[in-house]
Amino acid sequence: MIEAIKFIKRFILGGLIRLKLRLTFVDFKSGKNFYPRSGFYVARGYRVRVGHNVYIGRITHIAANVTIGNDALIASCVSFVGGDHKIDGTGEALIRESGLGNQLPIDIGDDVWIGHGCIILAGAKMARGSVLAAGAVLVGAVGEYEVWGGVPARFIRKRQL
Repeated sequence: MIEAIKFIKRFILGGLIRLKLRLTFVDFKSGKNFYPRSGFYVARGYRVRVGHNVYIGRITHIAANVTIGNDALIASCVSFVGGDHKIDGTGEALIRESGLGNQLPIDIGDDVWIGHGCIILAGAKMARGSVLAAGAVLVGAVGEYEVWGGVPARFIRKRQL
């Protein structure tokens, strides 16, 4: 009985958040059993695709073009950050007026776990079965079944299957 109530709650909440995203003109699509918690935010102007059976924790912020595979677990306070400001020009223009650099997409594979408070930067990739430890900042590519952590994130070990 409790599991049925939880399922209904997730189904309704996920549907309401999807509706809100569509009404705010965000290019967002998700599969079955998508369950975002409160505070899930997608900035306008980005394309987000989420697979089936995906859980996204509270206060997750997406400001990038992101693809998330099936069966992913994303903890609370995770940020997906798109292109940065250009910083190479000096003296002629203020940084705030320099514009944005490349808007590289972020690709999160199937069966991935992203820990609490992670920041995933533009161009990052996580392969199937990989894990990103809490508080990590990912700037590169994580291989299949690898565990990464730290700032910047580095390889820690392979998952034992």
